[in-house]
Amino acid sequence: MAQPGMDEQLAAQYFQQGDYAKAILYYEKLYRRTPNTYYYEQLLKSHRNLNDLEAAEKLVKEQLRRSNGEPRYLIDLGGVYKAAGEMEKAEREYDKALKLIGSDQNMVRTVANAFQQANELDRALQAYERGSRSLPAGQSFAYEIASLYGAKGDLPRMVSAYMDLLANNEGYIQAVQNALSRAIDFEVRDERSEVLRTELLRRIQRDPQRTIYPELLIWMYIQQKDLDAAFVQSKALDKRSDEGGARLMDLARIALANDDHAIAFKCFDHVLNLGRNDANYLQARIGAVRARYEQLTDMPEPALTDLQELDQRAASTITELGLGPQTISLLRDRAQLKAYYLNDHAGAAALLEEGIALPMIDSKTKAQLKLDLGDVHLLAGDMWEASLLYSQVDLDFKHDMLGHEARLRNAKVSFYASDFLWAQAQLQVLKSSTSKLIANDAMELSLRITDNLGLDSNSVPLSYFARAELLRYQHRYDESLSVLDSLDAAYPGHSLGDDILYERYRMAYARHRYEEAATHLTKLLELYPLDILVDNALLDLGRLYEDRLNDPENAKKIYERLLFEQPGSIFVPEARTRYRRLRGDGPDGPPETPAPTPHP
Repeated sequence: MAQPGMDEQLAAQYFQQGDYAKAILYYEKLYRRTPNTYYYEQLLKSHRNLNDLEAAEKLVKEQLRRSNGEPRYLIDLGGVYKAAGEMEKAEREYDKALKLIGSDQNMVRTVANAFQQANELDRALQAYERGSRSLPAGQSFAYEIASLYGAKGDLPRMVSAYMDLLANNEGYIQAVQNALSRAIDFEVRDERSEVLRTELLRRIQRDPQRTIYPELLIWMYIQQKDLDAAFVQSKALDKRSDEGGARLMDLARIALANDDHAIAFKCFDHVLNLGRNDANYLQARIGAVRARYEQLTDMPEPALTDLQELDQRAASTITELGLGPQTISLLRDRAQLKAYYLNDHAGAAALLEEGIALPMIDSKTKAQLKLDLGDVHLLAGDMWEASLLYSQVDLDFKHDMLGHEARLRNAKVSFYASDFLWAQAQLQVLKSSTSKLIANDAMELSLRITDNLGLDSNSVPLSYFARAELLRYQHRYDESLSVLDSLDAAYPGHSLGDDILYERYRMAYARHRYEEAATHLTKLLELYPLDILVDNALLDLGRLYEDRLNDPENAKKIYERLLFEQPGSIFVPEARTRYRRLRGDGPDGPPETPAPTPHP
């Protein structure tokens, strides 16, 4: 005789294989021995799958007797009659089940769930509506009712039911947001999101004192990435609730995360205009400068007057708040602004030297300021002073990432000066850096030197290229392009061809000429499919299509190429993350590794 455990295993195995006749043999034995709900349900499914409705009816009636007429088994019986085409009998059993609900909340849910499993959604709604009449004040089945309307595809009633739920209990806000996110694609502006917006506006007008509805409207706008509309609503709600700008500060952080620096600046500026002297004011003062800096420097050609106004705002903010650890980032931004956008190298250097001289800043911050100062000197053409500062940081942080970064920059200075052998010596150490990006950059520059010096040690073409790269770094783009053109003309077909195309891409990108930038990368991939820059070019091209050219389909194809053609690349994690996000099967999170964006 088979043991009960073996009977259950065989029954489950036959059921999964679709051999319901054999499954019945074992489930009947198990049900007789232990008449629990699970064996009953498996047995009923087996009879119904074999269309043996007479046996199914007999089983349900027996279960009804055992349970003293539990309503959910009346629904099973109605389902058997419906399958047999006896609709009147089925409706009669359904009506009986509804009448037996009473005021027990558990019974209401049990019956409604049974109707839902039987795909009788209207009857499930009736069960909840009947049960609602006996609930104490402040309680409802609104969440369950809303879910059923969602299953029926009745979006207006679903949304209305969720609003009723929030009217009774605002603690359900997260559950409602999750449900709405599943039902509505907020990335698409269609009638579904319009239904929610209309209902929210109606509720706000009907009950203006309740804040949950405008909060949900702000949330909806954020999901749609309509941060301008979210700003208008947040500003009104912040004023009505006298929140002191807290809501605008939250929206500013969301805007920054979405690279919407214009809205972030508007949020911070609004908080400043409130005239309060509190923590929000301090953060907004700093945030406004940083957001405006990001906004302007992301433009192809920001107006000189806007840049000068930002410089003055940064100066007055530092003066008001004092120069210290909290405002050192503003000093760095202001120095960058002066050096790269206002062509005031001396002013930038003076600011950074002032920061370095501060006694209260930590050694790493001081080292970062020295790196910035070195960059400014390099920008001004003073390579000796830049190298001196990089060497100081390298010496002080020899085994730290800052030291590795300083050595890489120093190697680039040697490269720009056409001292290729000394640059190569510095790069050899960096190839084993714990930072994958630094090691990758070091290896690329090292290979560029090795591959392009030539057997005869002819360094002229590489010197041309180093000169062009320095000019590009100094934002002297037309001069850099002229040098590259001369290099192409003097040495046609040289092995530097892929590097030249990548430099042209970087300059086009920096000038916001994204179509031209994509053309250079496409040409690089076509002409140099086996070069070391291929994985950089693939990731950069994918990001161009996704972030700048609004072409997600082409972006997906490029990321897929990187994943399959360059499986050993350090950029695979980011390409995978971006590919999955575009395909719609991954969370919308930040890339797993930083991307190799062109430097200014």
